[in-house]
Amino acid sequence: MKTMKRFTALILALVMAAMLAVSAYAATVVVKYKVYVYTSQLTFKQYDYSSSTTPSTRNLTILADSSLGSGSALYHVKYVNGALAYCIQPGVRSDDSSNYVQGSSGCWYNLPASVQSGIALALACGYPSAEYGTAYGDSNSSDIIGAEKWAATQAVIWDLICEYRSPYDYRSWGSSPFYNCVDTSRCPTFALWYSEIVDAMQSAADIPSFAATSSRWCDTIELTKDSSGNYSASVTDTNGVLGDFNFSSNNGNGITFSQRGNTLTITATAEAAKGLSTEKTYSATGSAYGIDPDEAVLCWYDSTGKYQSLASYTGTGLDPVRAYIKIKATVTEDKGSLTINKTDADTGKALAGVTYRLFDSAGNKIADTTTGTGGKAVFSDLPLGSYTYQEISAPEGYVVDDTKYPITITTSALNITATHTNALGKAGVEISKVDADSKSPLQGAGFRLYDASGSQAAEGYTGTNGKLTFADLKLGSYTCKEFQAPTGYELDDTAFPVVLNQNRQALKVTRENKLITGSIEILKVDADTKQPLAGVVYRLFDTEGNKIADGTTDANGKLIFDNLKPGSYSYQEISTVAGYQLDDTKYDFSLTSENLNVKVTRENKPVKGCLTVRKVDVTGSPLAGAELLLETSTDGQTWTEVSRITSDKTGIAKWENLKIDAQYRVTETKAPAGYTLMAEPLFTGVLEANSPDITITACNSVGFVLPFTGGTGFTSCFLFAALALMAGVYFCKKSARHEMAG
Repeated sequence: MKTMKRFTALILALVMAAMLAVSAYAATVVVKYKVYVYTSQLTFKQYDYSSSTTPSTRNLTILADSSLGSGSALYHVKYVNGALAYCIQPGVRSDDSSNYVQGSSGCWYNLPASVQSGIALALACGYPSAEYGTAYGDSNSSDIIGAEKWAATQAVIWDLICEYRSPYDYRSWGSSPFYNCVDTSRCPTFALWYSEIVDAMQSAADIPSFAATSSRWCDTIELTKDSSGNYSASVTDTNGVLGDFNFSSNNGNGITFSQRGNTLTITATAEAAKGLSTEKTYSATGSAYGIDPDEAVLCWYDSTGKYQSLASYTGTGLDPVRAYIKIKATVTEDKGSLTINKTDADTGKALAGVTYRLFDSAGNKIADTTTGTGGKAVFSDLPLGSYTYQEISAPEGYVVDDTKYPITITTSALNITATHTNALGKAGVEISKVDADSKSPLQGAGFRLYDASGSQAAEGYTGTNGKLTFADLKLGSYTCKEFQAPTGYELDDTAFPVVLNQNRQALKVTRENKLITGSIEILKVDADTKQPLAGVVYRLFDTEGNKIADGTTDANGKLIFDNLKPGSYSYQEISTVAGYQLDDTKYDFSLTSENLNVKVTRENKPVKGCLTVRKVDVTGSPLAGAELLLETSTDGQTWTEVSRITSDKTGIAKWENLKIDAQYRVTETKAPAGYTLMAEPLFTGVLEANSPDITITACNSVGFVLPFTGGTGFTSCFLFAALALMAGVYFCKKSARHEMAG
């Protein structure tokens, strides 16, 4: 606690009384008068001894003892080397016993010049100088009142250093934390002296209300053009001190200042105003006096750099007060205008929608404008000079007047009015009708022309040269549409625009017609089932037999040859699908205007198979009465009966109209009388389209009866029968292989 009290006593920025050091030539005189303070948190700016002019910001707390008894009283230094001294380095410690040196070092010279000037004025207005206001330096400097006068002066100085007060405008005083730190109930005269110092500084710095004490802080006075062509402004001094100052132009350059009462009038000629496009500063010297800090302030600093710097008032340095103003003028040139009145040449009515272009004297485009409903087009804000204007577009139906008209804007002719008319124009359109392929002209095409409202304006037909002309049409937008096609051609009823925007225009338009075409549709079906056949290829020929195109039937069995001109043609099947007979007949047909779309149906007969079995004995003689079974299968495992046939007297059993690519099996189910039944199938295989007819020769061996007695003839008969059977089997197999192979 004792350490904090000692530190607080050494921080002159934070308290209203502190210890100040004396010079190296005199001992510090300490007057022990109490200045009572509150416990306070203060923020202040601290300047140091370095070359930097940027202060650091610090926060410190004052801990005050309400009794301020022995050992804890706050003191102030009264004199240094015979002069009353004040702290100019808040927050830095002071020392009673230090020797101070007068000179140019210390924080004083790092303070802003405006702050130095403010401190000089505070010292002149404060204790004990009182150069301005009440002379309150009293004879009894050792009493408590003198201490509070000193403390009030010190508070104002700290206000300036810490920027709680503006050094440029002493009227703009706000709240002072140093003032608020003092217990004014126990320091009854402190507030009085603080206020008197402030009032004295304000009075000393009084300048006209529209001026500033520094050129950096001036508000700009804007001069405006008056009826005489000059530029001027009048300002009023609400401080009532204008009479103490004399504003004047330094060089007589066309700028004058006149004062009447509290009103200052500034006037610049038109020529002089051109030089005021940027701000110019003027000053006036008042009858009152300010303070020159270099002459009025004596600075003391500690040579060791450990302790705070101090300042004393010399009683000199009076300087006249100056007031500064800035003036500026924005020069405006005389501007003119061009108004164009546009009317219809026949009716005289206002014509809207006419666009004009304005050019400068060098021919450069300035602007475009268009006449409104009143027929007026206006170019405004035109500087003095020569111009030309020209019509660049007119409403539909009107002829553009592209003449360039000259005008000149002068001070005596600022606003120019011109009147022009537009006439309706005439034009025509030539329509050429040609064949879409050969581009040859087509006669007999009928066209109708419609205006913008949709009303029919004209109708006509193309002649032998394929041309139709609509003449003497008003300018504007039209639509044209074919309502009748040339004979043998398709109608092109698409409406197309016709825009006529130039007088005597001869617009040319070419339209094409496609020759009417037909088609042939071929439907290909199975001759038996009538089901559609896909994949059949046809070829189309012209009358000369030249190939035109090939086509293939689709999944629906259909093939269409289209885009065929009326005439004679032929078509032929050139390839069919597997399992069907090719129909290579060449069929003729014709397309006419009455029959442009031909439809035909063509059949293909499916290829059929034939399976023949020839029954013979070992000598090759035909065998009748053999019963044969025909079966079919889809998987070669399961067989289904087709039919049973018995061989005739020629030994033939025949199955016809069998499906191609189907699997068949022939089995003998009953042998001819007296012959042995063939146990193995006679045939198993597939009938193919390239070999649909198969003949099989099957040989049956002679059957015999074995004796039941045990005679010797049994053996002989058995051997004979075995030899005959072997020969028969050999012969039959050889015959069967031969016929199947053949």
